[in-house]
Amino acid sequence: MRRRPARPDGSDRRARNVKTVVTVVLAMLALAPASARTAELRLRPQCQSRGSLVTLADVAEIFAADGQQAETLAAVELFPAPAASTQRFVRARELQDLLLLRGVDLAEHRFSGASLVAITGGPATVRIQPEPTLSFSAARRANGRVGDAVVQYLQRHVSADRTWNVEVELPESQARWAVDSASEIRVAGGSPPWTGRQRFEVTVDSAEGPVRFPLDVRIDVPPSVVVAVRALASGAIVQAGDVELRPAAAGDERFETIYSVEEVLGWQTTRALPEGKVLDRKSLCSPLLVRRRDPVTVYAHGPSVQVRTTARALDDGSFGETIRVESLLEREAYLVRIIGVREAEVDTRPSGGANSRQTASTDDRWEGNPTYSGYFGSQASAWEPGFAKLSFAHGEAELPGSAFPSRAWERDN
Repeated sequence: MRRRPARPDGSDRRARNVKTVVTVVLAMLALAPASARTAELRLRPQCQSRGSLVTLADVAEIFAADGQQAETLAAVELFPAPAASTQRFVRARELQDLLLLRGVDLAEHRFSGASLVAITGGPATVRIQPEPTLSFSAARRANGRVGDAVVQYLQRHVSADRTWNVEVELPESQARWAVDSASEIRVAGGSPPWTGRQRFEVTVDSAEGPVRFPLDVRIDVPPSVVVAVRALASGAIVQAGDVELRPAAAGDERFETIYSVEEVLGWQTTRALPEGKVLDRKSLCSPLLVRRRDPVTVYAHGPSVQVRTTARALDDGSFGETIRVESLLEREAYLVRIIGVREAEVDTRPSGGANSRQTASTDDRWEGNPTYSGYFGSQASAWEPGFAKLSFAHGEAELPGSAFPSRAWERDN
């Protein structure tokens, strides 16, 4: 008799189901570490490099469960980036070979996306070059333009008759705006007395728009200088009516400019000077009004008498200089001061020479011949046909010649 196999009861079925579940779980646990390490690299059809080197993040999107693994893959460097605005085409197989060379296990990752990647170079790096230093001539031109604008402002708002000296020193950043001759410069500000250190607001209409900045300047009013009021020929002797003081214009003040009319009187011009010419020391020289052996008319002056005689010069001399002369009769030498062409007056200043001796005579009473208190406190006889003896505070001098009373003496006596 043939026996049938026994059917499994409920307990056997349950045991088989448990075994199947355990097998499946074990299989899943075995596969879990491999799936966690797997990343998907989805290649882009085109991209642009973001630096000097192309990285995997530039050419592919990276999907990975492990964030640290994604960052590591993204930072893998592949090759130098193409030049700016140029392209390089790379196939998927080339990228895989490059990853293998970088130590990436391709079996752990899956590739998808484009089979050919177009890589464009990033924008060119723009290097900002520092502006070149402003040249000395350009800085000087900028200072001059701003200085002229300040002068024009002062002439319009303060006084057009005054001469203004404006000293401007722009920093380089401001000078760059003012150096362009096409830009208009406007000035405002300042305060009385308008000299010394003054603050203005300067506006420069540049091509990029108005630029405003404060500026401290120094303002001076120049002194008056000696100017010829008429044309003077070369070799002319400067007289009081030939010159006058006028306010110095810009550029008139030089090292040898003359500021006193008295300083040029009696001097001789070295070249022709036109009307309005500012006199300086190069245009003048001290003329020789008396030359050696010239006859010289010598005067001694007082309030009531004048003594005049003729002598011979022993030295050359210019206006105001003291020279020696000798009398024509006795050949005695004494000192005189030159006052004109071949004219001189007795020099009463002490010289210590043989022709003068100290005296304390100050008597201005009439004793015998009339006496007077004269020039430099001198005393002299009013008449004496043969010669005149002059007594001074510092000495005496005998002047052979004639002495005669002045009209003032005749009127008073």
